Amino acid sequence: MAVVRFLQVSDLHLGRPFGWLPPDRRADRRGDQRRALDLAVRQAIERGAAAVLVPGDLFDLDYVDAETLAFAVHAFAVNGCPPVFIAPGNHDPCSPASPNWNRALLKARGFAWPDHVHVFDAPEWTAVPLSGVDGVTVWGRCSIQGVASAARPLAPEALAPVAAAAAGGLHVALFHGSREGFLPPGEDPVAPFSDAEALASPFDYLAVGHVHRPGRLEDPAGGVRLANAGAAIALDVSESGNHGALEVRLTTDGLPASRPRAELEFVELDRRRVYDLTVDVTGATAPEQVDRRILRAIDQAGAGDPDILAVRLTGRLLRGVRYAAPGPELRPRAFHVRIDARAVRPDYDLAALRAADAVTTEDRFARALLERVDAETDPARRADLESALFYGLDAFRLHEVVPAYEELGS
Repeated sequence: MAVVRFLQVSDLHLGRPFGWLPPDRRADRRGDQRRALDLAVRQAIERGAAAVLVPGDLFDLDYVDAETLAFAVHAFAVNGCPPVFIAPGNHDPCSPASPNWNRALLKARGFAWPDHVHVFDAPEWTAVPLSGVDGVTVWGRCSIQGVASAARPLAPEALAPVAAAAAGGLHVALFHGSREGFLPPGEDPVAPFSDAEALASPFDYLAVGHVHRPGRLEDPAGGVRLANAGAAIALDVSESGNHGALEVRLTTDGLPASRPRAELEFVELDRRRVYDLTVDVTGATAPEQVDRRILRAIDQAGAGDPDILAVRLTGRLLRGVRYAAPGPELRPRAFHVRIDARAVRPDYDLAALRAADAVTTEDRFARALLERVDAETDPARRADLESALFYGLDAFRLHEVVPAYEELGS
């Protein structure tokens, strides 16, 4: 055995509603998901992969609609598709009530996973010999509905039954879990593990899912020991950059048989890309000028019509200028434009208002609101107070109150 190839893809979240998109765009994005899985299978065939590894969250829920389930089942049924190994994750956990994985319920809906698809349906590590390739074993575990997600899958006690069985040959593992130190802020850990645990495990390579950004753990002896492919497509506007799968090549050439070397190649699956743009709107005298500045930033970033744009506006708009949404010139330039105007403030000199003597009614109003803003520690409540301040100043100076500052608290 010289080289064994795998195609690793995870976190497709088939069936996701994409509620952050306009209604007329949601079906298109679900189509992008299906296209990504079709492309992953085709790439596995063309690259001669010995297996497809799916370490979790193939589906967005443990019960998806019949159309989504039918697509997934048939996506792996194409001619030439290599063996497929699926380790259900925290979004699509195994349970007796899940028709995604329960064979009887799946059959009742008129479906069945192809014979070459193996679903790991136990939270303990189990092994399956890789058909067609001598000496290769694929290990996996699943998330279980209702079972605490704090269990450590790579702890010594969890791997004790594996260590004796993993002597000799090539051993590949797939699971859904959180690498400590790499979880995005605010997310709860799922099946956490440390780098030390991964390096001490008996597996030659570990394919992990859950975190939607790609990552890898280098082996001190050379090559990659563990990798996360990230989400197959961007699932919201925070997931910028390229998205796809990994071709994993394991080779023993020039190395001791006990530790094959793993090399990775990125395989792009998402035809759209999320661009995170920051645009200064200071001095813009009309909404059209704001749009033109955004268009200039789009051109500089190289974004195109198929892409998703997360635009963060900064600076100070001239008093009386309102910007609520992209205009007709900007909207056709991307698949979707999300505007974040929370950092934009009207051009009121708050420092001068703080320093001024509280003589007029306007001065006393501004002083009272500013004191409450400065004392408030809750971000949402502070945003509400800032919104009230700006509406009040508009009333005093512009003699009108037009909805404009609700986004401050979003």
